[in-house]
Amino acid sequence: MNTTTASLSEKGHSLAGMRILVCGKGGSGKSTISALLAAMLLRRNYEVLVIDGDVSNPEGLIRLLFGTGVEGEPEPLVEFFGGLDVVTCPVDDPSPLTRVGDSVPLAEKKIDVEEEIPPQFIRQRGRMRFLQVGKISTYGQGCDGPLEKVVRDFIASGDAVSIIDMKAGVEHFGRGIPHSLDIVLGVLDYTLESVSIARRMAEFCHQAGIENYWLILNKIGSDEIESMILDKLGDLHHRVIGPIHFDQNLIKLGLTGASLEAYRSVEEFEHIAEQLEDRVSGIGRRK
Repeated sequence: MNTTTASLSEKGHSLAGMRILVCGKGGSGKSTISALLAAMLLRRNYEVLVIDGDVSNPEGLIRLLFGTGVEGEPEPLVEFFGGLDVVTCPVDDPSPLTRVGDSVPLAEKKIDVEEEIPPQFIRQRGRMRFLQVGKISTYGQGCDGPLEKVVRDFIASGDAVSIIDMKAGVEHFGRGIPHSLDIVLGVLDYTLESVSIARRMAEFCHQAGIENYWLILNKIGSDEIESMILDKLGDLHHRVIGPIHFDQNLIKLGLTGASLEAYRSVEEFEHIAEQLEDRVSGIGRRK
């Protein structure tokens, strides 16, 4: 896209250039929501950068977006920055991520994905680019902190909305990863564990000064279940931007290994993108 972030925002594209972290309990559907959100934003004429930050899931987003397994994954993004022997854990060493041979932090000189990142690190379809930070691939590989530092500091220039699918739980909050993100999007399924994690994430976001913390209810089977979850959320219910209902067709796609491109009901989720745009435009971008 040739339009600037400012001009996109003026046209109602309030998410242009923002970084969205998708997180929540294991099995809540984070990867599916990330893929659906990418599809929604593409339909709304955004440029989208999807980053697989789940270091444990061996396929995850690559299957949902492209219908392929690990054989179709691009090379790990951590290798672009020198590999695990160079990139450090953000807890042991909070110093910012830099390019190889360049001491300027990425936050000060953002990455031009099209010009700087070699093609072996990217899978692309239309206005969507997909990258993955890396995976736990061998026994005894060690701390995954270096991979999370790539998630924390990989800031792309331009208008693309970055959607980052994060691993389950709240460990990345302990490492301060969301501090550099514009939006934290929590995914809840129909369990008390999801509600508990949502509350914990809300407290962490408050401590970090993150106002754009929103929730999606996923795998909702009935209005009664939705009402029960909202009741359990209590004062967090106003953070919910919409439910995603349980859908057998989506389950079948997951079992066949087909990409969500074959899922023809993406328009059912259009209200999620609308709500997210509206909520974010009311708060604005992080300073």
